Amino acid sequence: MKFSLKKKLTYPVETETITYKRKKAKGVRQAIFSQFTPEIVHHELQGEDCTCPDCHGQLKEIGSAVQRQELVFIPAQLKRIDHVQHAYKCQACSQKNLSEDYQGSCS
Repeated sequence: MKFSLKKKLTYPVETETITYKRKKAKGVRQAIFSQFTPEIVHHELQGEDCTCPDCHGQLKEIGSAVQRQELVFIPAQLKRIDHVQHAYKCQACSQKNLSEDYQGSCS
C-alpha cells in the first residue's frame, strides 16, 4: 500500500492599509453661526452677589464679553443664542490696591 500525502502550500497575503489624515475645515463653525440672528442672554450679578467678598463694597461692571454661542434646534426652526458674561470689580478695593481680583457672573 502506498500512501501519498500532498501538502498544499499557502502563503499569507499581505494587505496594504492606506491611511491619511484629512485637514480640518477652518472657519466652518463661524460661517454657520453667522447665518443666524442672535438672541442675547445676559448673565449679570444681582443683589448680594454684587458685593465684594473682601470689604463688602459694591461691585461695578467693567465690561462684558460673549462667553459661548450655541445653536438651538426647534423643529422647523434654528436660532442662535449668545451668552454674554459681565465682569465686575470693587471700586473700594481697587483704590486701596488690596485686591486686583475681578468677579464674573455665574452662568
